[in-house]
Amino acid sequence: MADDNKTAAAAPARRFYEVFGDSLSENLFLRNLTVVLVGACIIEAIGLLRLSSKPPMVIRVDNIGEPVAYDNVRVQNAVTGPEVRNFTEHFTRYLLGWDFYSLTDDVNRALHMMTQPAALKMISRLDGMKAEPFTKENTLRTTVNISQIAVEKDAPAMVRVKVRGTRVYVSYTNPNFHQETTFEDTFVAQKVDRSLKSPWGLLVDDWQESIFKETQTP
Repeated sequence: MADDNKTAAAAPARRFYEVFGDSLSENLFLRNLTVVLVGACIIEAIGLLRLSSKPPMVIRVDNIGEPVAYDNVRVQNAVTGPEVRNFTEHFTRYLLGWDFYSLTDDVNRALHMMTQPAALKMISRLDGMKAEPFTKENTLRTTVNISQIAVEKDAPAMVRVKVRGTRVYVSYTNPNFHQETTFEDTFVAQKVDRSLKSPWGLLVDDWQESIFKETQTP
């Protein structure tokens, strides 16, 4: 026991600057660690913010609902024939299926399926067709019957489509009102990157219509 006391007494005590130096080193390490962790948190927050702002990814599936791997991104992202037909049906009915209760919403949806110059031109054309007064005065309900959709040209940057059919106008309030119009529409749509605003990857850039027959019952 006496030897142990002597050994402890003989060990030199640590000087103040040695203790201070060790504490300074530990503080410096903790500071650097804090900076690294804060930086990692900032990077992760930026990544999460970018992910939250991206549109949802739509994947293709096979006949039994299993996901299909992308063999060629450019080819797989191409606008397909059924998508062109689906786009055409929606666009035509939104644009020409005038309804007393949903005219504004339907036309706005059609305009969002067009390029900005084409949409502005379409607004003027609808004003010339007196779409809103005709719909409001007759409390209109329109059925668009599409008889044919033909893709006349399908190029890498555009597609030209011809649509034939009839529009049947009736009234919510006047059972005697009946009008039919046989039409043929042709439009050119640009192929664009898919997004929430253009999920089909198409935007109409030019639209023309020919009227072949109109019948009306007062």
